[in-house]
Amino acid sequence: MLKMDDQLLAIDDALDDVIAAFLDLDTVKAYQVAVKAVSADEELQKQIDTFQHLKADYDRQQFFGKYRPEVAQLRKAVLRQKRQLDLNDKMIAMRRAEVDLQTVLAEVSQKIAAAVSPDIFVDTGLPLAPRKAPHKKGRGKNIKEG
Repeated sequence: MLKMDDQLLAIDDALDDVIAAFLDLDTVKAYQVAVKAVSADEELQKQIDTFQHLKADYDRQQFFGKYRPEVAQLRKAVLRQKRQLDLNDKMIAMRRAEVDLQTVLAEVSQKIAAAVSPDIFVDTGLPLAPRKAPHKKGRGKNIKEG
């Protein structure tokens, strides 16, 4: 059980300060603006909705593709709609802002992990970031032995 003491309360206060400072970053503000722009664009929202419905239809029918030629046409429609979304300027701006924000979050989490121990590996999820193989399974080869 977690014991409440002055150190824990000080950490909680420090976290509030870090969160406030983080939300004040230009990167975070740019992301929020980009998300609002995507949300406010009614035509883009209709395109996203169309894509989601097409994708759901395709996911339900893809296993019958060998037997039903219309599934191939549905797949092409999904890909066309996805491409249309990918080329939208507001979507491009939002995705770039998202990657920038993820980069900042990765840097912060790596600094926190390094402050605890240099042996801690943080998988940032960034495309070009280093990866670490998952723990091997079996007795004595993983973190939790059972």
